[in-house]
Amino acid sequence: MIRSLYVRITATFLIIVIISIGVAFLFTSQLFKRDARGQLPGQLDQSIQRIEQLYAVSEPASVQQFLNEMSRLQGLSIIAVSRTNQLVASGERSAEMAGKITFEHLSRVFGGNTVRIGVIEPGSEERPVPPGLGRQVQFGGERWALFVQPDRFPQNSNFLWTAVTLLVTILIVGSGLILVAARYLVRPLKMMTSAATRMAEGDFSVRLPARRGDELGELAGSMNRMARSLSQLETMRQDFVASVSHEIQSPLTSIGGFAEALRSGEVTEAERNRYISIIKEESTRLSRLSENLLKLASLDSQQHPFRPEPYRLDRQMRDVVLASEPHWLAKRQTVELRMEETVITADRDQLSQLWVNLLSNSMKFTPEGGVISFTLTELEGSAVVRVSDTGIGIKEEDKDRVFERFYKGDSSRDRSAGGSGLGLSIARKIVRIHGGSIALEAQPDRQGACFIVRLPLGGPASSSYVG
Repeated sequence: MIRSLYVRITATFLIIVIISIGVAFLFTSQLFKRDARGQLPGQLDQSIQRIEQLYAVSEPASVQQFLNEMSRLQGLSIIAVSRTNQLVASGERSAEMAGKITFEHLSRVFGGNTVRIGVIEPGSEERPVPPGLGRQVQFGGERWALFVQPDRFPQNSNFLWTAVTLLVTILIVGSGLILVAARYLVRPLKMMTSAATRMAEGDFSVRLPARRGDELGELAGSMNRMARSLSQLETMRQDFVASVSHEIQSPLTSIGGFAEALRSGEVTEAERNRYISIIKEESTRLSRLSENLLKLASLDSQQHPFRPEPYRLDRQMRDVVLASEPHWLAKRQTVELRMEETVITADRDQLSQLWVNLLSNSMKFTPEGGVISFTLTELEGSAVVRVSDTGIGIKEEDKDRVFERFYKGDSSRDRSAGGSGLGLSIARKIVRIHGGSIALEAQPDRQGACFIVRLPLGGPASSSYVG
């Protein structure tokens, strides 16, 4: 229970309040006593003047009875010493005060001076008591040395009672309010904990109210964005698994079916050779699919080797075109090269894979006798490559999804074309690793397709993978 945030907030508040109340009480009490001591001498002097005036007005028969009455009424301890050494004492502290009055005090008082007695020096270990005051007065025509001292600090007990009552009230009211406030603060945290638990269990539809303008509102908004991102990733994962299963299942079904047909004794030699060719093609397709999947997994993991080096980009692209010459010649296609001499710092093997994928994509969907064009220019510190063809083009509704994995928009992009829908995904990943961009340019009247690749000549800005 002590680990509950609600209990911790409440306990922390109570500890802070109690410590604050204690410090405030001690500090206030000391200030009050200091102020009381500072005002006390003036009050005692006024008390002596009133005693002298009352004696002159009342003319009591006995000094002792008069001083007893004054002590009771004013809460003072009083000692009066006449010039003939007659001593009259009254009050709780009269005996204690008498022990502190010296001959020097009497001499100074009868000399017309005002003296203070019983003053405690700072740092003294003696119990603090109110200081006393002495001065000369006239009682019935006779001069007396009158010493007065309060029995206790003025209003000290009242102050302490009032302060204690006030602080205890603050503690009780504050404790009740913090219990309510803590519940108000902890409730959104409990909601976030519940939401995080549901997301950990795979429920990404959870949403938190994010109307608050404080840090908790920002946290709720961040969790909502995280839930949406995880939901999108989960959808992509499911689509990816479904696509992979479909791409693998189709050739496996073909291989199994034709393998079973080969076991039949009624198959002619021509049919046997045709079945074997189909099995080989499907096996090659499976091999190419697994190779592309491994390539994508390696690129996504950011552990794929990345070795940038300066080299001639135009020569590399020319070599890729020449290496594919048997394929585009077999379809009687024409490949045009218009390239400037360009030096780039990049991973040679990865960019070679990029050009192979783009060229293969163009050859695949360009009919016999079509034209494929490679254009290389330098623009504002970047190498700009345009790969265009006169093929079947791409539908408008498919242009935003051509780089998605396993996405094949046109019905013509089927197994007969030998594609798995991963080539452009790999191309985009390689371009992003190099800090560049790849986009599909709109073609008028849907005449073919044109991909534009921009790559920084100096390599990516950071050595780490981008995107």
